[in-house]
Amino acid sequence: MAPMFTNPDSSNTRLPLQKPAFSFSTNSRASNLLPAAPGMQQQEQQMDGSWDMGDDVSDATHNDNNDSRVYEQDDMMTFDSAHPGNSNTHPEIDAFAVRLDSSRLLQPDDDPNSVEAALSGFDLIDRFQEVSTARLEEIRKYISEDSPVEDQEELAQWQLEHQTWELFGTLSSHRNDGDVKPQEMPKDLAYTSNVRFKEFLLETDGKFREWSLILQWLQKYAPSPTDELEEEPSRYGSGWMYTKESLKSQKRMGGKRLPSLTAGSNLFFADKMEKKNLITELDPDAPSRQQKQLEAEDEEAERNFMRLIWKFIRKGDVQGAHLACVDFGELWRAASLSGGEEAWDPSIDGPRFDIDDDENDLRVKGNRRRELWRRMCYAIARKPGGDIWEKAVYGALCGDVVSVQDVSATWEDNLYAHINSLVEEYYSKYLASFGRVPASAENFPIFNSTVFHSKSSSLSDDSTILPRIIDSLAAAEVLQPESGQALRIIQGALISDRIEDLVGELHRQIKLLKEDRKANISDGIYRIEVTNSQTLRVVVHIILVLQYLKSAFTDDSPQLEQAESLIAAYIEFLFSEGKTKLIPLYAGRLTSDKAIEVMGGILMNVKDETRLELLKLMRMYNIDVEGCLKKTMDLCLEVTEERHTKNSRCMIRLEGLKGDTGLHNPIEEEDELLIRGLEWLMLGGDALKSEVVKKGVVVYKRFFVTGRLSAAKVVYDKINSESIINSPEYTGHTTTLALEFKRIFKEKEDRWALDVYNEFEIFMRALLALESWNERLSKRPERSDRAWRAILDETFKNVHTKVPGVIKTWLDTAIEEAPRSLDTAFLISIRNIYIPELTFAMHDVYVEAGKWLSKQLLANCLELATIVADPDRSVLACFQENGRLEEYVGALADASRSVLGTGATKGSLTIWRVR
Repeated sequence: MAPMFTNPDSSNTRLPLQKPAFSFSTNSRASNLLPAAPGMQQQEQQMDGSWDMGDDVSDATHNDNNDSRVYEQDDMMTFDSAHPGNSNTHPEIDAFAVRLDSSRLLQPDDDPNSVEAALSGFDLIDRFQEVSTARLEEIRKYISEDSPVEDQEELAQWQLEHQTWELFGTLSSHRNDGDVKPQEMPKDLAYTSNVRFKEFLLETDGKFREWSLILQWLQKYAPSPTDELEEEPSRYGSGWMYTKESLKSQKRMGGKRLPSLTAGSNLFFADKMEKKNLITELDPDAPSRQQKQLEAEDEEAERNFMRLIWKFIRKGDVQGAHLACVDFGELWRAASLSGGEEAWDPSIDGPRFDIDDDENDLRVKGNRRRELWRRMCYAIARKPGGDIWEKAVYGALCGDVVSVQDVSATWEDNLYAHINSLVEEYYSKYLASFGRVPASAENFPIFNSTVFHSKSSSLSDDSTILPRIIDSLAAAEVLQPESGQALRIIQGALISDRIEDLVGELHRQIKLLKEDRKANISDGIYRIEVTNSQTLRVVVHIILVLQYLKSAFTDDSPQLEQAESLIAAYIEFLFSEGKTKLIPLYAGRLTSDKAIEVMGGILMNVKDETRLELLKLMRMYNIDVEGCLKKTMDLCLEVTEERHTKNSRCMIRLEGLKGDTGLHNPIEEEDELLIRGLEWLMLGGDALKSEVVKKGVVVYKRFFVTGRLSAAKVVYDKINSESIINSPEYTGHTTTLALEFKRIFKEKEDRWALDVYNEFEIFMRALLALESWNERLSKRPERSDRAWRAILDETFKNVHTKVPGVIKTWLDTAIEEAPRSLDTAFLISIRNIYIPELTFAMHDVYVEAGKWLSKQLLANCLELATIVADPDRSVLACFQENGRLEEYVGALADASRSVLGTGATKGSLTIWRVR
C-alpha cells in the first residue's frame, strides 16, 4: 500500500536548497549510539520537512572555528559517570556546554540573519539531541529489570528528552520555513489522484503540515508491535479453533449444543452445564449478524489480535497491520484495512518511486472512494457493543476521537487521537472543496472534528485548537501523573507554540524564590518547577536556539527579560554544581547589562584560583569584563553595608598582640567579601586602577569605623598603592606620584581618593610599627641582654619615625583639599577615633623605652604632649570629641613622675585588639 506521505521528486522540492531536508530519521550521529529498543524504530517512510539528525559523521567536522575554546573534552563526549560510583555529577551539563561552544553559534563573524546562521541553530538542536541519545545509551548499559526505581525513572526521563529535542527540531524547522504558504492549485493537478492533492496541501498549508508532523512524531515513538508479536505469537490468533470444535461436536451430537471444550470440562455433566449463546456459522460477520459470541478462548484471542492491530495503526504502520492480518489468516480484515490507501493511476499520475512497483505496471492501486471507506470505519467504531480494540482500530482509520480515547491510557495516545482526527478532517474538507468527495458520502455519518475541536466553523481559521487540546490533556485526571511531568509540559508548550508562556511561568517562580526561598511555586498555570535541573537545562537551551533563529526572545521581545532570568538561574545552578568554567559561555548569551549583573554576582563568590581563567573566558565570549568587575565590587559593598553600619563605633581601643607577629582577630565573612571585591578590581588592569583606589577608600573607611584592623591589614598587604601603581617613589611618609600615576588618575576626585588611600596606608604603616614594637617587647628575655636591647632600639627608632608624624597631621590635608562635591565627614570621624588611641600608644612606647633603653626617652612623653596641646593642630579636638583629654592628662602625670623619678608607669602597651 502507499504510505501516508510521499517524498517529492527533485522537481518538487519544497524546502530551499540551503536548508537541510529534514525527516524523522534515527539513522543519525545520535541514534547510531542507541541500541534498537521499543519506541525508537525508524519509520520506513518519512515526511519531508520533519527533523533529520543527519548521517553519522565525526563531531569534529562541525568545529570549523579554531578559537582555542576552554572545553578540551572529547567532542563525542561519553557519560561514564552514569555508572554508579562515578564522582562527576550531571555530566550532561558539560556535554551540552561542549556542543554549544563547539557549534557555529558563537562565531562573531556570523550574520545572525543569514541562512548559515539558521543552519547553525538547527545544527545545535542536532547536537543537543546527540547528547540526550548518548546519555540514554549509557544509562541503558547499567539498567536491568532489577535496577532501582530511580534508575528506571531516569531512563524514562532521558527517553522523553530524546523525543523532546526531535519534536523541537521538527517544529522549529517547519515554523521557520517561509516556503509553506497558500498557493493556487496548478491546473495540471486537476485530473490527478488525491495523493497529489495531499502532497500539494502539505506544500502549501502550514497548519496541515504542522499537524501532520506532530502526528508522525507521535507515530514514531509509539511502542513497536513487532517486539510483542515475536514474544508470544500464539496469543493473537486461533482461527476460532475452539468455536469450530464446538460446532463440529454439535453436529456429531445431532445438533445439540455442547458446553465449551476447555480444560476441566466434563462431558458427562454436559447436559447440566449452562449452554452458551455461540454463533452457528463461521463467516467473519457471524458474531455481529447473529448477535452471538465465540468461545471464550477465541474471544480472548480476537481481543489480543485487535489490540495488536491497534498498535500497528497507532504506529502509523498500516502496511504492517495488513501483513499481520494476512499472516493470521484474516484476509477479509486485511482487505478492509487496505481501503485507506488513496488510489493512484500510473497512466495519469506517473510511476510511484516510493514503493516497490514495476514501472510497467499501469494498474490502478488503492481506493478511489476512500471517503466512503472512512464512513464505513466510523460505523464500525461507533456500533453498539463490540470489542473496544476493534472499534479503536477503525476509529483511528477514520479520524474518530471518542473510540480511540476509549483505549488510550497515555498522554501520547490521547494526543494522537486528537491530532489524527484533525489531519483526517482537514484533508477531507480540502478534498471536498475541490468536489473530490462523492455525493453519496453525505448519506453516511462521520466524526465531525471541526465541531469537536474548533470554536469557529473552520479548522483553518482557529488558532486555539492545539492549545486547548494540550490544556484538556493536562486537566484530565487519569492523565495527570503523566501530563504533569516536566518534559511532557515542555512538549505540550512546543506543540501549542506557547513556549513563551512557559518561560513566563518559570520566570514568575524565580521571582518568588528570590523574595522567599521557601515560597510555594507550584500554584501556577503549569505544573512545572524551575528548581528541577533537567527542566531548567532543557528550557534554557531551547531559549538559546530560538534566540539564534530569531524565533523568540529576541532583543526587541517583551519576553527577553523573562528568558534572561532563566539563563541567569541556570548560571547560578552551574556555580552551585562547581562548573564555574562553563558560566562565561552562557553569560555571553545575555545582553550586556544582564551579563554584567549576573557575572557580578557570580564573581563575588568565586574564592578559588580560577580568576584569571574566568577573565580570559569572559573576554572570549565578549563579556564586558570591566563592567562585571565594577558590579562585583558594588555588590560586595551593598550586601555588607547593613552589617558594617550596625557595627560602627565612635570609640575604639587598640590591644597589642601577645607574642605573635600575626593577627589574632579572625577576619569575618563580610570582610573577606570586601577584600575579594578589591582583588577582582585589581585584575582589571589600568582601566580600573582609579576604581580600585576609590573603592579601596570605602573599604578602609568601613574597616576603620568598625575597628576591623586585621581586615585593614590584609588590604594593606594585598592591595597597597605600590601594587596598584607599580612605580611610586617613597620619600619619608609621603608618596611622590610618578608619571604613570598621573596618567591613570586624571580626574580631581580620583587624585583626591588616591591621596586619602595613601593617608590610610601611612596610618597602617604606623600601626605596623607599633605592632613590631609590641612584639619585640613581649619577647624580652628574663635578663635583658645587649643584643635584645640593640634590636629593641632599632624598633623604637622605626616607631618614633612613623607614628608622631601621623599624630600631627594625619588626614588634615585630605580634609582641607577635598573637592566640594565630596563629603569628608567620614575622614573627620576616623581621625577622631584613632588619633587619641595612637597618642596613647606612642605615649606608652616612650614610657617602655625609658624603662628598657634609656630614661632620657621618657622626656618624649612631654614632647608628645606639646603636639596634643598645640592649638593649631587637630589633635586636641580629637581628644575633646571623644572625651579622653582627662584620661590623657592622667597618663601624662604618671610619665612626668617617672621623669622626675618619683613614680612608675602603669599597665602594658596594647595595639590591635578592640575592647
